[in-house]
Amino acid sequence: MKKEENAQTNDISQLGNVDQIREILFGSQSRELKEKFDKLEASIKSIHEEMRTKMEQTQNDFNRKIITEIEAISRKLKNMTTQQQDEFSDVRDAALKQEKRLQNALDIVEEELNMKREQLQKQQTENTSALRSQMDTLKDELLSSLDEKISELGLNKLSRDDAAEIMMEAAMAMKGTQINKQLSIANIENK
Repeated sequence: MKKEENAQTNDISQLGNVDQIREILFGSQSRELKEKFDKLEASIKSIHEEMRTKMEQTQNDFNRKIITEIEAISRKLKNMTTQQQDEFSDVRDAALKQEKRLQNALDIVEEELNMKREQLQKQQTENTSALRSQMDTLKDELLSSLDEKISELGLNKLSRDDAAEIMMEAAMAMKGTQINKQLSIANIENK
């Protein structure tokens, strides 16, 4: 057991010696490397921090630019929408005004047509009354002429040809033409 303790003590003391030897051989290099690693680590941390700061700044700038662009596009869209709504409203108002003008024009034309129709109906009624009056006058004249001719017949005997001629003259007078013209036309056609 003592031998084991002595062996352990020797091992520990040898380890201390190895560390001392290592310190003597590589101590200055080890310290230089440690300083270089520390400087390199500090430099890397500094660069990393600087890059992180620049990336955050770039990200913030990018976000601000995006927000600014989005707001500008939003304003443009609102302006375009408002402009389109105004134009649509103007077109709708113009269409309504045009429709009112057309309706007014149609109403005026309809009134004029109604007035013309009423005027024509009135004229037709007047013409019909005038024609009836003329026909009644012609009828009365014809009847009086027939009465005269009949009374003459009673006094004078007429031949059938004379009676036919008188009747034909009366019919032609009612028709509005003269028998002499008709007879001359008939004689020309017969020849």
